[in-house]
Amino acid sequence: MARIKIESAKFKKDYMMFFAFLLFFLIVGSECFLAVWLPWHLKLEKTWAENVARQELIDLFDSVRAGSRRGGERLPVPSSAESILICRSLDRATGFMRQYGHSMSPEQCRDFMDVLNRLYTRYRYIAKSNAYSRSVNFSADTYLKNLRGIDAKKSSGK
Repeated sequence: MARIKIESAKFKKDYMMFFAFLLFFLIVGSECFLAVWLPWHLKLEKTWAENVARQELIDLFDSVRAGSRRGGERLPVPSSAESILICRSLDRATGFMRQYGHSMSPEQCRDFMDVLNRLYTRYRYIAKSNAYSRSVNFSADTYLKNLRGIDAKKSSGK
């Protein structure tokens, strides 16, 4: 009797070896891909986050500046003077933003936005005609007469 060789087991072994090699190279390839792609993607996300923070800062800055400029024109005297002070401080900050705005970090943008929010809160308080200072009516006539040596009682009696 002749023995018949069955080669099905050898075929299964080759089939499993093929999938083992395929899985090994897929895992190594995906790890290499992630090692290159992940830092690049995080850097890209950081860049976008910085640009978004800068753009939000610029939008808030422009709105607060425009509001304080308009408010300075239509508010009563003490409130308009305070609004003009806020506007002038924002005008000075504009120079800073033009010169250093592109190199600000997101944390610096956040700090600057906090300052702008505080200024805007102060402006809203002022815009409701609640000035921090008060207007004092001052008549210089009596003081000028005293400086000239004219007696206030004599001048009123004549």
